[in-house]
Amino acid sequence: LSSISAMLRNEKRDEDGQGDKMQDKGERKASGGRKRGVPNYQDEEDVELAKIFSQIKPQTARAWKTVVDLYERWCTMTGKPIRDERSVRNRIAKLNQATKVLSDPSTAPTHVRSLHIFDRSARAKRLFNTRDGRMLNIAVDHGIFNDGRFLAGIESMSDVLKILVQLHPNSIQLSPGQAHLLLTASQAAGCPVPALILRCDVSNVYTAKFPCLPFCELQNENIIEEAIRLDAAGVICTLLKLPEDAPGAVEIHKQTVRNVCTLRNSCTKWNMPLIVEVLAVKWNENKDSFVLETDMSITAPLARLACELGGDILKCDPPVNIQDVKTILHVCQPSQVLLRGSDKGDEEGMIEDARKFIEMGAAGLVYGRSIIHHADPAVFTRQILKAIHGD
Repeated sequence: LSSISAMLRNEKRDEDGQGDKMQDKGERKASGGRKRGVPNYQDEEDVELAKIFSQIKPQTARAWKTVVDLYERWCTMTGKPIRDERSVRNRIAKLNQATKVLSDPSTAPTHVRSLHIFDRSARAKRLFNTRDGRMLNIAVDHGIFNDGRFLAGIESMSDVLKILVQLHPNSIQLSPGQAHLLLTASQAAGCPVPALILRCDVSNVYTAKFPCLPFCELQNENIIEEAIRLDAAGVICTLLKLPEDAPGAVEIHKQTVRNVCTLRNSCTKWNMPLIVEVLAVKWNENKDSFVLETDMSITAPLARLACELGGDILKCDPPVNIQDVKTILHVCQPSQVLLRGSDKGDEEGMIEDARKFIEMGAAGLVYGRSIIHHADPAVFTRQILKAIHGD
């Protein structure tokens, strides 16, 4: 801690302080540097700033204002000098930069390492639109779940991806065996390469008939290294909850919890954003397969569990009552939340729901077959993008 603090304090010019507010409103130095009388950041200030930043995970101007407001409140309570937004942003950037001078970044102080991945990782920044911090993710990893129903429209992944990259989504979700096609499809179409989100697990619970021995396993123990090799900007796994009377319900829940914890450890090591798909299901009328669980008393705690286990981003199914979106977003803080796009039959209803989800605070939307099976994917996707990112 002392080595990093000393390095930061001994710089000839502390750019962090250029915008510091002076409680006594002293004059700014003629050189344009930090105001006279405002000291450098101390260790306890860095700790608190890192804590607030990790909780809020700012991606927008409003979120940054929240960070500054909370930090200013703490400074007022503790008698520390108040800093403005420019100073706070610069200080966080410098704390991140400080870890790079160490041969082993894991030896950095805890508060430095705790700074959230969205500020440290170039990968994470590729997932979201840089202007508004939102995302459209198109998921086409359905083939990994070993059910013929999911293959309709994605039989030829090369052809599918050539179409999808031309729609300019922020990210495309693929399994390891198909991920290499994303680059070649983008090159063939002459389009920028969307960010890759790599599916890390495989399960048999999505089949038309419920299996006798359900499972959900990570594809291999080195899946994060595989994600890095494929230039993924994020990875995704599922946190499952089956009906209590389903065979293997407890075991498969334990498996998926272990999967999230295992990936969290590797993702932290490699600065890889971890997306956790929160999925609760219930029996259908015939009690031979599953449908989505809509009871908020089940889905909200499961989403919170994904947050508690360390998911950077959570993918959740939208609740039946659209106002319950606020509950999901609230219990998942500080994780970002992506909502699966509405699958209402009418297109206008789907677009309107997309707009409402974003207005209520969702970080983005995930679509799959709604786009793939659409009569005109380009027109529909443009409408979704407008709902997410505006004009």
